[in-house]
Amino acid sequence: MGYMGFVERMAAKADLMESMMRKLDVREAIADMPAAPSVMRSAALRCLSCGHAGECTTWLEENEAPQHAPDYCRNKDLFEFAAES
Repeated sequence: MGYMGFVERMAAKADLMESMMRKLDVREAIADMPAAPSVMRSAALRCLSCGHAGECTTWLEENEAPQHAPDYCRNKDLFEFAAES
């Protein structure tokens, strides 16, 4: 994979993570965490290393107002924590 392919993959994963946070309505709760930059960086790295991008895309398209992230989501625990805040 060349540099542009890597950049495109990173951008696509960032879009998926942003969509997931918005669908779960946890974006603001995560942004308000005391260590938000570090939390977001760690979440982005987990998302970037996830092998379920296709499944995630489909899940996001099929779920309008989900209560929980799918079980395969590497950020599920973070999103659950943020939803409880």
